[in-house]
Amino acid sequence: MAYDCYCAICGVGFCGMHIETPSQTSLERRQRWIEKRYRAREASRNNNCQVPHDPSEDHDDPVRSYDPRLVGWDNISWLYKAYCLGSNPQPSGKTKAFISGPGYYADIGEVAVKTDAESNTTTTTTTQKRSVFACYGSGSGDTPGPVIPFHWCCFEILARALTGSPSPDHVDMEVLYAVMMDLCNITNSALHLSYGTEYCATHPTDTPALDAFIRTDMLANKALREPPAKLDLRGRTPASPFGKLPLEMVYHICSFLPGESLKALTQASLSVQIVTQHNYFWEKAVQYNMPWLWEFHALKLEKTLPEDLNYKRLYLWLDKMTAPRYGMDDLALTGVANRRRIWGVCQQLAPRYFKGLKQARKQT
Repeated sequence: MAYDCYCAICGVGFCGMHIETPSQTSLERRQRWIEKRYRAREASRNNNCQVPHDPSEDHDDPVRSYDPRLVGWDNISWLYKAYCLGSNPQPSGKTKAFISGPGYYADIGEVAVKTDAESNTTTTTTTQKRSVFACYGSGSGDTPGPVIPFHWCCFEILARALTGSPSPDHVDMEVLYAVMMDLCNITNSALHLSYGTEYCATHPTDTPALDAFIRTDMLANKALREPPAKLDLRGRTPASPFGKLPLEMVYHICSFLPGESLKALTQASLSVQIVTQHNYFWEKAVQYNMPWLWEFHALKLEKTLPEDLNYKRLYLWLDKMTAPRYGMDDLALTGVANRRRIWGVCQQLAPRYFKGLKQARKQT
């Protein structure tokens, strides 16, 4: 059994975060490492196994710490607060499932949560009782369990993905617990999900710089308000399998594609280019494909967005700017990029949750 365990939702741990020493030497080494990783990724993307060799990098150790220019303790303190979702076989209330926390990771796969015991009336003090839960595994008499550990902000993102609200009150905890327990990996360290790569540790929901980014960098960007270009067929006749499909099916196919792939498809297929030329298509693409950008959607509901927004340009621009990528250094976007990655994990849980919810309702 592995004794490291990670948040079931974001896949990041609860301890051991290290911020690099802010020295010139370490920062230069970090920059060389980032450039080396970037070249390797580009070579892999281009199906080229030969990565240019730089002799100055031969003695550089891998960088496994956070950039002090971007990350401080305030940025990563949220990672140390652990909550857990568990099930009580003998509940006192209506449901077996419960949420406990905040607590801390106590090593060897356990989360310790401090709870207030009954107040001592003679000394007018409150004693602290500590409950220890075993994560993912079977638990024991001393460590009741198993529980599913998570960060609270990650759970709020999951709740939004499942119910449209960050409140846990609308989530069926028993169904969610059963779904997550079925996904525990063989090492009892996380769920058997694709978490992506943890490019940044910035808080995914506490993103004050994002509002300013939306109102300045985005809404003040004149290129995003240029009228959509008119499609000039010049006698060309679309000859593509997509042209034989109903419009609804083409829209459905496009909804599964990330921004760069969708852009490439519109360039490769004249049929797709024709059916996606209207601003309305891209407006809906922002709505349905970027639900994690709720700050933008709030502005849309308030009707404070410019009426002349070019939603195709906006969609492709947002998709590129918020994509989690190695070496991100824009403090306004690292949080939402982390949120976008976590939302992708939530989308893997959602179908299983809704299936379990449907089955549970049939049994009642």
